[in-house]
Amino acid sequence: MLDERTGVLLSAINGYCEKGSYKIVEEGELLGRFSPNSGVDRDTLRAMLDYLEERKYIEVGYAAEGEYCVRPLPEGRLYFESKKREKKEKLRRRLDALFCAVAGGFSGGFLGSLAAWLIAVRG
Repeated sequence: MLDERTGVLLSAINGYCEKGSYKIVEEGELLGRFSPNSGVDRDTLRAMLDYLEERKYIEVGYAAEGEYCVRPLPEGRLYFESKKREKKEKLRRRLDALFCAVAGGFSGGFLGSLAAWLIAVRG
């Protein structure tokens, strides 16, 4: 699981390299994706790129003088799709739980009313 800043960086790289090929990206372009108070500087950016490369999310062809030659790997492309799928699955589980609770409440109320009615009719 990636932290928020590293996720922003991976998203930016995926956006620059839409076809999955290498793209030369300037350091300023990548740093521009972060808010000024996020605390991302040159060294942090390089550390995040190394982290993504170690985890096989991206491949860095070269890094020289503020330019990076990067491309996303399949794992990096699938990361956001799997996060989206996990969110949908979580929502589905919550809806299933809600449905079961409503159905249980309704059937319990119905059976309780039926029992009360039967007692009233027989009594």
